[in-house]
Amino acid sequence: MKIVLSETLSYCFGVRKTLELTQQLLADRPDRTYYMLGEIVHNEHVIEALRAKGLRIVQTLDAVPAGGVVILQSHGSTRRRYDELAARGLEFVDATCPMVRIIHDRIRAVEAQGRVPVVIGQVGHEEVRGIVGQVARALVVKSPDEVTPELFAGVSRAGVVAQSTFIEEQARQIVERIRALVPDVVFHDTICQPTKTRQREVETHTRKADCVIVIGSQHSANTRHLFNIARAINPQTHLIDRPESVEDIAIPPDAAVFVASGASTPMELIVEVVRRLESRGASQPRKDGAA
Repeated sequence: MKIVLSETLSYCFGVRKTLELTQQLLADRPDRTYYMLGEIVHNEHVIEALRAKGLRIVQTLDAVPAGGVVILQSHGSTRRRYDELAARGLEFVDATCPMVRIIHDRIRAVEAQGRVPVVIGQVGHEEVRGIVGQVARALVVKSPDEVTPELFAGVSRAGVVAQSTFIEEQARQIVERIRALVPDVVFHDTICQPTKTRQREVETHTRKADCVIVIGSQHSANTRHLFNIARAINPQTHLIDRPESVEDIAIPPDAAVFVASGASTPMELIVEVVRRLESRGASQPRKDGAA
């Protein structure tokens, strides 16, 4: 068994920055109580580790008492959320990913230009809610089939942004459908570069692998996208969120196994998955592109 590791593994820049900030706050100010509004990143192992260090997880600001400090998640927040924090007089730390901040800026600019804002992304995802919440009104589409004459009726000028972790090829298809219906369309490609890099690595190396293992949470959009890209190419693709799950995957002794991960997957989980594969006779892993 041969193991090939994706060149891009574990945390992306935005997730790493968010976690470092949160861990520093918990270590430096043990006298304060910090409340995480929703999941600061989408990985259960990371969340539980932060809980163990004293971070409290809440779903609404009603659960935050006076004196508590709110940490806003990396996926971004609506403008209404900031207004609510101010109205309640709550202290907060904004851990929004810098890439997501750019999307917020872009969609506000779209609205200011008099265009109809359009968001390519998953309805209900925290990042998409935060993007939509920057403007008075926005259309949200997650697949080319959702781009219909009915949805875009009366729209003559549109400005399109994308969820930072969306599938690049699907976004292009959606924009093409919108251009066929709307005379004047400006597309801001806001899919972040780390996401594009991971997707391209998975697409390339899945074609050469007998088996693909994507490590990450089922709740992570970018992880699910990697899984879906690989699964469309190779049915022997598996998404696991616990190292022990790799034991349930039937892998032939002479198979080439490609291992990738989502952007919020801790490196220790990846290392443990590799260790378990090596215990089954796999050779020492190499990075993709290596000879």
